[in-house]
Amino acid sequence: MDSSVLKHPKIAEVVDSLFVAGGGRVTYDIGGGGREILLAAGARLAAETNAELTIVESPVLHSEIRSFVRELQPEVRCAVISAAEAALQPAGSINGVLAVHADVLRDADVRRPLLAMAHSADRLVVARHDYSDTTLDALATPGLVVRLRDLMPPAPRPEPPAMRWTAPAMEERKQRVIRQLNQRLLPEQDVEDFAELMQNVDPDEVRSRIAQMQEKYAGLRELARHQLAARSPRDAREHGQAQSAAHQQQDTQRPGLT
Repeated sequence: MDSSVLKHPKIAEVVDSLFVAGGGRVTYDIGGGGREILLAAGARLAAETNAELTIVESPVLHSEIRSFVRELQPEVRCAVISAAEAALQPAGSINGVLAVHADVLRDADVRRPLLAMAHSADRLVVARHDYSDTTLDALATPGLVVRLRDLMPPAPRPEPPAMRWTAPAMEERKQRVIRQLNQRLLPEQDVEDFAELMQNVDPDEVRSRIAQMQEKYAGLRELARHQLAARSPRDAREHGQAQSAAHQQQDTQRPGLT
C-alpha cells in the first residue's frame, strides 16, 4: 500500500465523501486504491471521533496495514484482525469504527458474525470489488465507485491550428480571382480546389497543383477542338441536303407546274 495514491484528486474526493457521510462503501477496480481509501477513511473517522478502529483484513496484510495507519493517524488506537478472529468475538463487542474489505466475506462461515459486528459498530467503512460478496452493502452507504479510467490523466487536447494572417489586399485579390473563376462557369469542384490551393503556403505544392490544373484544362481544350473538327464536315453535308429538300418542296408547290 502506498499513501501517495491518496493525493490523487479522485481518491481524495472519495475519502472526503466517506468521512463526511460517517462511513460508506467504495467499489473499485483492481489497482484503483481501494484499500488505501478504506484505511484512510476509517482512520480519519476514528481520529475525529476519538474511537477505536477495527480493521478486518487478510492476515498477510496486517503488518503493512498497521504501518499504513500509523503513517496517516499516529494517535489512533487500531486493532487489525482476520475474518476468522472476528467471527470469534462476542456479539456486540465491536464498536467505534469498523473497516472491512469484502474479500474476507468469501468464507460463508464469517458472513453472519461480520454482519453482527457491522450492526454493533458506530461507523462502518467497506471496500469491495464488483465480484465481492454483498453481505454488508445495505449497511455500508453511501456506495461510491472508483474506476481506473477515473484515475487516468485526461488526454491532451490537440493544439488549435495556427491562424495565418493575410494582408487585406491579398485577401481581396484572392476573392476576386475566385469570383472570376465562378463567372467562367468552371465546375464547382475545380473552384473549390483552386480556393484551397490559394490557401496553401507550401510553394512547391502550389506550383504542382497549378501545373495539374493547367494540364487538365489544356487536355479539355484539345479534346473540344478535335470534336469540333470531326463534327464540322458532317454538319455541312447535312445542312446542304436540308437546303436541297426545301428547294424541291417549294418548286412542287408553284402553280402551273406538273
